[in-house]
Amino acid sequence: MEEKEHPKAPAIGSTVRLTSINILDTPKSVPKRRTQGVSTLSVACRSIVATLPDENGCVSLVQDDLAPAPLLGRMGKFLVAPIFNSVGVEVNECEAAVSDLKPLLAFEQDDDTTNITDNAQDMGSLANSYKGYGDQLLRLHDYTCAISYYEAALHFVSSKVAVIGGTLVVKKKGHSVIAEVDCVENDEKNNPQYDVTFLSGEEATISQKEILLAVWAKDVTFLQPRILLNLSRCLLKLANVDTTRGNASCVGENMSSAKNSRQERYRLAAVRGVSIAMSLCEYHILESSDDSAEELDSLAEKARIVRSRAFLDLKKIPNATVDAKKVLAKKPENREAQALLADIRAMDAYNKSVDKRLSKEVCRWVQTATNSTKGTEAMDKTDDSHRSE
Repeated sequence: MEEKEHPKAPAIGSTVRLTSINILDTPKSVPKRRTQGVSTLSVACRSIVATLPDENGCVSLVQDDLAPAPLLGRMGKFLVAPIFNSVGVEVNECEAAVSDLKPLLAFEQDDDTTNITDNAQDMGSLANSYKGYGDQLLRLHDYTCAISYYEAALHFVSSKVAVIGGTLVVKKKGHSVIAEVDCVENDEKNNPQYDVTFLSGEEATISQKEILLAVWAKDVTFLQPRILLNLSRCLLKLANVDTTRGNASCVGENMSSAKNSRQERYRLAAVRGVSIAMSLCEYHILESSDDSAEELDSLAEKARIVRSRAFLDLKKIPNATVDAKKVLAKKPENREAQALLADIRAMDAYNKSVDKRLSKEVCRWVQTATNSTKGTEAMDKTDDSHRSE
């Protein structure tokens, strides 16, 4: 019998991309509609080859942590995605067929961000290139690496630094809004305070922690909201993939203060990312020509759908419903929004049925307790009419 030839195995110690990981594509908290089948999410991730292939053509791999990490050099921080303190603390080992391993993309092997300076190259061109890299990784379903490249792209044209006359996206009563910077002063503790004017004409003083993003003044192709949209899509996908348990504190936080899981952190970051993108679209619609309005409306619509899905996964049904209905109010034929609203209604109905069942069980328990001898005596003790003056 002729032996089957196996693909050439990568060298031990080399970094490759494992492309055959399949998981359920719906959070456990979301009930499946009866008309749906079980869907899976194909995921790719970087891995290091640990052994030579066995007789079945399989090698042992050491997988990277699924949580994204900043690229080297100037992109040492994320503007939207969480950076967990626990990244890289634990590694996963697995086996995979050599046929499921792919080499890294050319730009990943040659990428060097350590020598980039603001004067070296056009920042817009670099941001566009890195967004393109992220898009390639998104198509490969490597959401972890895609996030790192999208954040790098965002970093080239974005910051949280405010300058007089500049435009910001800031937090205001739980929403992201546009504000113009009028004045910058330091308070008695030498912390910067910013006098700003919102689009409504209202004036306010804000602190650094309320700044979400500085608007890039040269963004004629709406690169910032495009990056944020795809970044948020990846965060939402990664929330269904990275099931790592334990402390989910982020860099700069107290290790004991982390209350949210990694999954919740990803979804909250996705909400923040698309909310900023929607505010940017609103700003550009006011500042751009009518020819751009349709394109910006389309971007905002896509961002609203992503945010609705993130709200649904966070079990914030009213918020999810508002976003889905706003999309359908403008485009009733939008199938993605229609399917999303059906999922929202399914979860709402499921939650109500659970609440109703729990209520019945509690009533049954109370009835049983009060009908028993001890239960009756206990109830009598709580009756004020039996107490002496």
